[in-house]
Amino acid sequence: MSVWSGIAAAGVAIALALAVFGQPTWEWRLDTTQAREVWQYGLFSAHHELTNKTSGQTVTQDYSYAELAASQPNMAHVYGEFAQFFLLGILASFGGVALSAVSYWKRIRGIFAGLAFLGACASILYATFAIVFTLPPAATADLPTLGSGIPEFRGQTYNPSNGTLLAWTPLTGWVLAIVSGLALAWASSDVWHLAPVKKAAPPRAAKLTPVMKAVEVPLAPPPPPPTEFVVEVPPEPMIEEVFLIGQNGLLIKHMSRSLMSDKDRDVVGSMISAISSFVREAFSERDGEVHEVTLGDHRFVMCNDSGLVAAVLVQAGQTEDIVHRLRHLLAVLQDRYGARLMHWSGEAIEGIEDELSVLWQPYHVPPPPAE
Repeated sequence: MSVWSGIAAAGVAIALALAVFGQPTWEWRLDTTQAREVWQYGLFSAHHELTNKTSGQTVTQDYSYAELAASQPNMAHVYGEFAQFFLLGILASFGGVALSAVSYWKRIRGIFAGLAFLGACASILYATFAIVFTLPPAATADLPTLGSGIPEFRGQTYNPSNGTLLAWTPLTGWVLAIVSGLALAWASSDVWHLAPVKKAAPPRAAKLTPVMKAVEVPLAPPPPPPTEFVVEVPPEPMIEEVFLIGQNGLLIKHMSRSLMSDKDRDVVGSMISAISSFVREAFSERDGEVHEVTLGDHRFVMCNDSGLVAAVLVQAGQTEDIVHRLRHLLAVLQDRYGARLMHWSGEAIEGIEDELSVLWQPYHVPPPPAE
């Protein structure tokens, strides 16, 4: 259900209602051996047709209900009320369409459009079903009968003595009016329960407070004595991002465990800029020193070797092994790419991704020998 399906159903109903304007709704027919007389009643006028079967001549005449009130006052009154309620239903239908459009554009509840369609449906269906009960007595009072009157909305009587047939029946206009009312009920059910969709407030960005602290690298501990107790093994650190920053503070290479969204790229870009400034200020002439920065639930571990900085963003686990890996990695990079990294100005360095990917391997790289 949507506002568009409700408007579509109302459009069908309005088209059918407008078609009733040109169609008769009820017919009275009297057939004798010499002549045939027919009255057809529409929304605004009545059509009279008289045919002489002997000469074959037909005379037709259209009457408005104001003109017909003198000769057929009861029929004119019945169809006057029918036209009044039918037109009221059409106006309510247009009002429902307008309210449906307002409900969509202004984000208001659809119950107002639903009430308009429901009122239009009730007015049109009342008009069509009211004449089922009021029209037979009015026709009996205003039109010729064969003695028994016109007891029902549809029927016929026949006099075999003189071959006279009297028939009365609803026509296309009455059926179209009923279908139009039902289509308006469908339109009302489509928009009745629609509720405006509130736009969700954008999530507030979490404030990250960077905390810097120096980390002292402990010496390799002696092997633990044998024990029967179960020793809990600390969790393996989970590395999410790897950065390699040159002596000039520029980012040489960045590797990520997973594909980042646009929002994550913005956050990482800001973080890289902050790290570059930090490297230029904190790592000046401090080779081998390790620093750790806490960013919310994450930790940023950085190691410097002759101005070349390797940094990782970890989420869990102990960082001592990460420190050993970073020092070992810097020693390898200085040995293999030292000259190129010292004068790096933005060109691609083949093979450096393979060197950085060792940080994601599950085994621990032993620390370089102490000088």
